[in-house]
Amino acid sequence: MRTHVPDGMHADWRMPRPLRRAARAFAEALFTGDDGPPPSDRLDWALDDLEHFLALSGGRARAVFQASMLAVTTLAPLTLRRAGPLWRLRVEDRIEAIERFEQTPLGLAVFGAKALICIVYYEHPDSAAEIGFDGGSKRGGSQR
Repeated sequence: MRTHVPDGMHADWRMPRPLRRAARAFAEALFTGDDGPPPSDRLDWALDDLEHFLALSGGRARAVFQASMLAVTTLAPLTLRRAGPLWRLRVEDRIEAIERFEQTPLGLAVFGAKALICIVYYEHPDSAAEIGFDGGSKRGGSQR
């Protein structure tokens, strides 16, 4: 379910291709479970929503996200003694690289990227259902 945003609130910012590729590789690793990676269409949905979120969030939020993704994409593979961007690694290696990088002094970059991607990813009804969220609080149940 998407929140309606008045037309005047839409921004023209588009996520650069390299940033989108990095965010997708990161999200795929982040949300891979015992059954494998999340469906491709859900990742597409989340990245479209992330782009919209960042467009409306302003330059500072975009800069923080871009810096976080740059750090994770370029430095996390080094924890596995691999050069090259994160998206070139197999998903299993990406998961390990991200987990290792998160334990370094620069691991705050992982937190920043995770925070923004999780906000939008769990808005998807299928993602929310998978974690048992029904739209309400734990105390009061569903608000619908």
